[in-house]
Amino acid sequence: MRFFLLALLSLFVASCVSKRPQIVNAVEIKDILPRYMEEWQFMRISEYVTEKEKQGNRSILRSDSSARSGYYFILILDKKLKRLPPGTVFEGEFFIPKSPDVQKHAFMLPNKPPGTKEIFLGLTGDDWPYGKDRVPSAWRFTIKDGNGKVLGSKKSYLWSL
Repeated sequence: MRFFLLALLSLFVASCVSKRPQIVNAVEIKDILPRYMEEWQFMRISEYVTEKEKQGNRSILRSDSSARSGYYFILILDKKLKRLPPGTVFEGEFFIPKSPDVQKHAFMLPNKPPGTKEIFLGLTGDDWPYGKDRVPSAWRFTIKDGNGKVLGSKKSYLWSL
């Protein structure tokens, strides 16, 4: 009987051990949700106590890390962020108001991203001085691994024209 209980306990413990997620070599950007977001939309109750931003299960990357208000693109992927290879970079290219040239920003994925499929990429601070009344006219996002290999990309309709 002890042998049976020990074997059952061993199976239970073995099933609880989680495997490291398999790193992917391709990812699809299923959707991009653009919107202007204000600083207060990122505030959590714990921040009033600690005065430090807590992202929780969200991954929020900004062109200016000291500013929160700005124009954000929420990329929804088909894979979880933690399955992307180390050194993954999200490259954003934008046509913004009053600028005929394309603006480029690179957003580095943190070393330990959360287990979500969404990532917030924000043009903040001096990179978005227009407030909520303007929108970028076109954009393109490319996801690259640490070696520069393209893992996925998506562009707005106007980028194609």
